[in-house]
Amino acid sequence: MRRRYTAEQRERLLAEVRKTGETVRVVAERLGVTASAAYLWIKEARTEPSAPVFARVVRASAPAGRSLTLEVGRARVQVEPGFDAALLREVVSALSDES
Repeated sequence: MRRRYTAEQRERLLAEVRKTGETVRVVAERLGVTASAAYLWIKEARTEPSAPVFARVVRASAPAGRSLTLEVGRARVQVEPGFDAALLREVVSALSDES
């Protein structure tokens, strides 16, 4: 039997994913929502014109000429000086879709 969720449950899940940076599956389990419903909500939120793309940003400083490590979900990406910004955006987007 199909379970019905309220708009409040949907908004709470979206807000918690944004705020905590945890994976969609972890937040869904904690809130008692099926992972499939949660992923559908995230996908729908991304296709809305004004919907933000969820990303956890951590400010860090690094001396010029040094590499940085980005964590996207469970993946770590090493970014070297002179990186291709367009390629990095695509990689982060692809990894974000997997979360």
